[in-house]
Amino acid sequence: MSKKNILITILTVIAVLLIAAGAWELRWKAVNELPVDYDEDDYLLAAQEYADLIRTGNWKGFTDTNYRPEHPPLAKIIFGLSILPLPEKPLIPDEPTTAGPNQYLPRDLLHNARTVSAIFGTAEVLLLGILNPLAGVFLAVHTFTIKYTSKVMLEAVPAFTSLVAVICYIKYTRLRSNPSKSRKRIAWLIASAVFLGLTAASKYLYCVVGVAILIDWILSRKDDSDRKRFIPLLVIWGGLALLVFFLADPYLWPSPIERLKESILFHAAYTTTAQEVQQTGWPFWQVLVWLAQSCPWHPGVFVVAIDLFISLLAIFGFSRMWKKQRVFGLWLIIAIVFLLFWPTKWPQYILILTAPLSYAAAEGTKNLVVDPVKSLWARLREKREKSHDSRRESIRAIPWLVPGIITLTVLLLYPLVYELAMSLTDFNARSIKDGINGGIWRETWLGLTNQVEPVSPDSNQFASSLQVNYSGLKTLTAVFAGSPEVIVFELLWTVLSVGLQAVLGISLALLLHQRDIRFRAVWRTIFLLPWAIPEFVGALIWLRTFDPTVGWVSQAFGTSGGSGGAIIISKLLNAGGPNLSLLLLLVAATWIGFPIVMLAASASLKFIPDEVYDAAALDGAARWSLFKHITWPLLLPLVIPVLIIRVIFAFNQFYLIYVFFPSPQFNGFGTFAYYSYLYFKEYGLYSISAAINVITVVVLIILLVFFNRWSKASEGVTYA
Repeated sequence: MSKKNILITILTVIAVLLIAAGAWELRWKAVNELPVDYDEDDYLLAAQEYADLIRTGNWKGFTDTNYRPEHPPLAKIIFGLSILPLPEKPLIPDEPTTAGPNQYLPRDLLHNARTVSAIFGTAEVLLLGILNPLAGVFLAVHTFTIKYTSKVMLEAVPAFTSLVAVICYIKYTRLRSNPSKSRKRIAWLIASAVFLGLTAASKYLYCVVGVAILIDWILSRKDDSDRKRFIPLLVIWGGLALLVFFLADPYLWPSPIERLKESILFHAAYTTTAQEVQQTGWPFWQVLVWLAQSCPWHPGVFVVAIDLFISLLAIFGFSRMWKKQRVFGLWLIIAIVFLLFWPTKWPQYILILTAPLSYAAAEGTKNLVVDPVKSLWARLREKREKSHDSRRESIRAIPWLVPGIITLTVLLLYPLVYELAMSLTDFNARSIKDGINGGIWRETWLGLTNQVEPVSPDSNQFASSLQVNYSGLKTLTAVFAGSPEVIVFELLWTVLSVGLQAVLGISLALLLHQRDIRFRAVWRTIFLLPWAIPEFVGALIWLRTFDPTVGWVSQAFGTSGGSGGAIIISKLLNAGGPNLSLLLLLVAATWIGFPIVMLAASASLKFIPDEVYDAAALDGAARWSLFKHITWPLLLPLVIPVLIIRVIFAFNQFYLIYVFFPSPQFNGFGTFAYYSYLYFKEYGLYSISAAINVITVVVLIILLVFFNRWSKASEGVTYA
């Protein structure tokens, strides 16, 4: 090994150790400062029971002891070992799951058990840091991960063992093309199975990592020198994981099937009957809300709060992570899909995916920061000075550019700057006279020049003062930090509505392009009618369609005004919760938006010569191959710009949501435009409305840049 490689290795080791030390400091701070949380009394009571069994040597008692048997006992046993050196205390009272946190837990027992969680949490950061140091940094500072790996919770142990299982599997995949290291390769595979079994013996939820490993293994069989032995190896791997799970869960030994069935069925019943679950009323996308914010509780405990930026970086780094470590990409996808469909939405559940999320964020950082900086530096080194003639031509062009610059400033830049200035104040309905007489510009200038102190958006003066006051960035940060639900809904709404419009529009265009379709022009005209109807009118049509008294849905389930239809509409609009309400809005949005996509796709299909399909058919191309390699690439040049337009319209959707919900029905259910109108018109808080508009512009620019980069729309038809 060269001296350069030795130096890099030493620096990497030092960096990883520093990351682990930082992770430990953050978790140690949380261990000492976090208040007692839900479930900590349950798992500390379980730890007391196991500690008592160990003290008395009652090893048989392990087969009959498992407080809260819905979860496996391994993590609880580890907590029992952690409190074993301490003096024995009376058992913590058994409380129902609906009870609040027990604030009278023995502090020494609590501290020891929390410390063990922090050790496992730090070990997870250390392992991920060895694989990717920057990913270790993100996992170290992720606030939800810190919170739930610093408490007497079941998360720290399976989070660690699941990561070990994946890393061992990665080691196996790197060696499987080398027949000379078959023993070492099989050893890594066995280690992966062992830690997967320990994961299952700690908490079932984390077994999604096993699904990710299995799918990646199946997908990579063609590159595997052991592909002839795939089934035997798979059976050994799965069987060993089950054996380790059984051995690490002594509670199952007397009656494995019955007790395992009881444990699994408990979770199915808990998600639909538990009072604490039903009262939350969280939508199916709540997991995305947790990922879009830092831990909103316990101010002062978390030194760094960048969870939202970690999630955003992960979006931009996912494809890069997929190419490097596909198993991490599968892990992240499977975990998110599972949590979207799993009815219980507790925030600690996202720890099943924070490791791959941090890995993707690290790759996103390289994609958005490291690589562009390197490219910029290379371009600067190669850049040549512009010639004197080019500078002279630029000077000559200035008079021709001035009118355009003035028009751009008056019509575009000035309104944006005015909105930004408004968002830096507490401008409201009571101070409107002062605001329109120059109060906004006055306070903005005084604030930016440090002549006045910013007022707090939470103060009474913010909504009651007759004079405009400078609030600085406090309004923007308060709106941005306080609206993760709106941000998630906005992005989810945009993706789902435009996605459904694209699928339906392109599908109909392909269907109508078939040669044996009769009255093609008539059908196209009929399908274009929703686009010809004004959006507000279309929203009213759908509202009347689902009206509980005269709508045809009500009549379909009974007579006009019948109870059957009224109950259905009531559930959709009110009692059905945000999930059903979103479904109703998506139906209307798809109906309104798909015609323009169909029109663009139909126009694209007309430009594809039939000879191309005939030549491909002669070569034996199947229908899917024709679509994938001919139709789809040639559709994109016209469809992509239309989709960008639909993204802008969907992101700024107002009429549809306001028609169905004139006032907010659910927390965060609505777009930025919807809430901007409510704060402006209904509440008279003009500065908050302006802050929402500023955030809308920024997010929309980022979204369009990402969409443009993903689709390569700026390259024209070169990708076709």
